[in-house]
Amino acid sequence: MVIHMLFQKKYKKAITLTEVMIVTGLFCVLMTAAYKLFFSEVKTIKTALEHIGVNESARKFFAFMGSDVRNSNWIDFPKMVNRQVVGSLKPVKEGKVLVLRKQVMDFDVKPPQSDFIKEEIVTYTLKKAEDGTSDLYRHVVSELPGQPSKDYEKKIADGIVDLLVFVTNRKPMTIEKTILSGSLEKIMNYEPYELDGTGPYLVHICCSFSKKGSKEKEVKTKESLIKINTCFSVRGKLNGIHP
Repeated sequence: MVIHMLFQKKYKKAITLTEVMIVTGLFCVLMTAAYKLFFSEVKTIKTALEHIGVNESARKFFAFMGSDVRNSNWIDFPKMVNRQVVGSLKPVKEGKVLVLRKQVMDFDVKPPQSDFIKEEIVTYTLKKAEDGTSDLYRHVVSELPGQPSKDYEKKIADGIVDLLVFVTNRKPMTIEKTILSGSLEKIMNYEPYELDGTGPYLVHICCSFSKKGSKEKEVKTKESLIKINTCFSVRGKLNGIHP
């Protein structure tokens, strides 16, 4: 009788196979949830870092280009186009996109000597990258005093999918039509350049950025591209030497 009671007591404390299976199933469910949560967080952090990289590239792009345009005196490239044809312009992925000219008077030199005006030429060029995007390089050739280097090039942005830079002019004037309509005042009364968005001192920029390392097919079909359309105004005008 005592032996039977001891065996019965030990049997009650044992773990059954059903309990083991239930605990194992719950453990697997918890581990799967933890696994998915962990890698979901890793993916979120990776995506956030990629977006930070794209935003940083765009920030440096517009910081450098905006500063150069505002402090320039003239735009050597691209040439002006009529604003009616802007819709047909195609963005570029490689090659020269913008050439700016900056002039500063050197007061240590008296005119009309040829070196009275010091110039700095800033050229922006797109170079194709291995992932299908383009890198933007800033090349400077400078005569300005106080520059650490007179000729240097630096990459300032990457992950550029396409870039379009253009300068617009007004629609060509048809004198015959204006005279026949009796509106002779329209010949002289144009809106100022800064009001109608045209003129040789306003640079329009349309640019699309993508994360670095994207394959070319992913870049073409990617919906989360950063697309920016803006413009910068040239503050100065070309200086001249008066005899």
